[in-house]
Amino acid sequence: MCWRNCRAKVKAAGRLAPALFALLAAGQAGADWQLLNHEVNDGNALLDVSVATERTACAVGAYKSPSSQNSRPRIMCTSDGGRSWSKGGLPGAFEFPTAVFMVDDQIGFLCSFGISNFKVQVKIYRSENGGRSWNEVALLDGAQDQLYALFFLDAQTGWAAGSGIFYTQDGGQSWHQASVPALGDRVVNGIHFMDAYTGIAVGGVPSTDADPSPPHDGFIMRSTDGGATWQMVQEGLSQALARVDFADSLNGWAVGGGTAGIILHTTDGGQSWAEQQVPSGQYGAADYVTSVAATDQNHAWAVGNIGEGNPMVLFTTDGGASWQVDADYPHAFDGLSGFDAFAKYSMVLDVDFCEAGWGLVVGKNMIIVGYTGAGFCPDFDGDGHRDASCGGDDCDDGNKYVSPSAEELCNGLDENCDGVPDDGFDLMTDPKNCGSCGFNCQPAQVCWNGECTTDCPAGLENCGGECADLRTNPLHCGSCGTECLYDNAEGSCSGGICTMGDCAEGYHDIDGDDSNGCEYACTPTGPEVCDGVDNDCNGIADDGLDDCTAADGGSPDGGAPDGGSGVDGGYLEGEQPQGGCGCSSAAGADGLLLGLL
Repeated sequence: MCWRNCRAKVKAAGRLAPALFALLAAGQAGADWQLLNHEVNDGNALLDVSVATERTACAVGAYKSPSSQNSRPRIMCTSDGGRSWSKGGLPGAFEFPTAVFMVDDQIGFLCSFGISNFKVQVKIYRSENGGRSWNEVALLDGAQDQLYALFFLDAQTGWAAGSGIFYTQDGGQSWHQASVPALGDRVVNGIHFMDAYTGIAVGGVPSTDADPSPPHDGFIMRSTDGGATWQMVQEGLSQALARVDFADSLNGWAVGGGTAGIILHTTDGGQSWAEQQVPSGQYGAADYVTSVAATDQNHAWAVGNIGEGNPMVLFTTDGGASWQVDADYPHAFDGLSGFDAFAKYSMVLDVDFCEAGWGLVVGKNMIIVGYTGAGFCPDFDGDGHRDASCGGDDCDDGNKYVSPSAEELCNGLDENCDGVPDDGFDLMTDPKNCGSCGFNCQPAQVCWNGECTTDCPAGLENCGGECADLRTNPLHCGSCGTECLYDNAEGSCSGGICTMGDCAEGYHDIDGDDSNGCEYACTPTGPEVCDGVDNDCNGIADDGLDDCTAADGGSPDGGAPDGGSGVDGGYLEGEQPQGGCGCSSAAGADGLLLGLL
């Protein structure tokens, strides 16, 4: 499970070929892709997604209002593994979220872009309830344009990037601008930190209304001081870079495109990069690989498009030596008809994976597509038990109060997943649940045959509202409240006297004293052998073995030829002598005899 056991991931917010508002105006075996959300309309797009755990994720973007045809902000979050999604916005009518990063299933950050009084406003918001609500924590005065990337190591330490790079060490309350090489028209699209000191940032020149040429002039920067200063590692790439993600401190990928898709790979923490081949699908290879998510040094996922259609999901299982197009992704849209069928051709803009078995893809037309890997079994409700439908033991993985370790309540539900609702509750005699769960008898009444009544039948005693037979009831044996309890054993009541029953498995009653129950913890392994261990669990090691000699010359069976008392033959758990014993040979027996003489 991921309680940010999931690695932190880079989140760049969709500085693709077109700028944000241009985008809004423009109209493996056993694995499974499932369409979780779609809203087909020109101008609808989810730009960025962040998966915190197998339960919690948030995506951000914008949609076109059907009534006003104006663009509106959209924030979508799930707390049940994508089964359901909340839909929210931001306070400003013309304020749009551009990137989101969920640190764990409670803490998250997003950045927004808007215009106020003809001035660019870039804001940082923080959520402390899994994305259900967002509070503004900072206004970045130093940001000259929108931010496209967010990345956080924890709830306090994070980075934001766009026309520059900013960093915070107090949970987003204050931000400092980093020193970066002159970027000119280039912007930072993606950022990732492997630890508190070492990070990688990528970007390039975007396509804009003023310069509609394909993205180009890609670059890679590296920081080793927590993002305060940055140095160029590589620049002048023919394609722009959009995203970067690392599996660990050494292995990572950067992707992008412009006139052709590009995938770069590093195995030395970003100091050097090698290009990997972008695979071709039915209509060729993607001319822009928009995002990448690495789950380990061998496995990674990427998404890309040919133009503004022909989306494809790519994956590698060998560290990028070969990338393949996932032929199963289009089947997530099977069954759609009419206008909705166009969702299948929606541009894919971002991908994020919490672990190898679960991830999300988002894009235009508000698509959210979930991936469940072969053998992956989720714990959607976070109760520590995985879904019974895939081999787990949770009979209701949508209810965190239901699992094999849950306390059974009287409510008609099977909380402990034993197949019997309300087991342990006797509706015939329980004064707190008389006849039905939750029906309480009055203090002076008792419950009998599922009805509240004044007196108990003859031969039964009123014990706190319960009619009890003091002769046989182990909870009221001989008198009300006298419970037959024994350590590691069952108790029964007969003739008003408590009697200890069978010992629990792995325990034995050696001393015959009921007051301490079954006091001896031991699991029989077979007949007694000479090994210094109580194999038959009778409380004595090596008993009945006359020729068994301990390592110190003593005799575990009680013979004590060393002049001792012979008590080393009986050991309780944890008291066995170190070294065991060994059966003597004839020569050993002679030596023992000489020792006695």
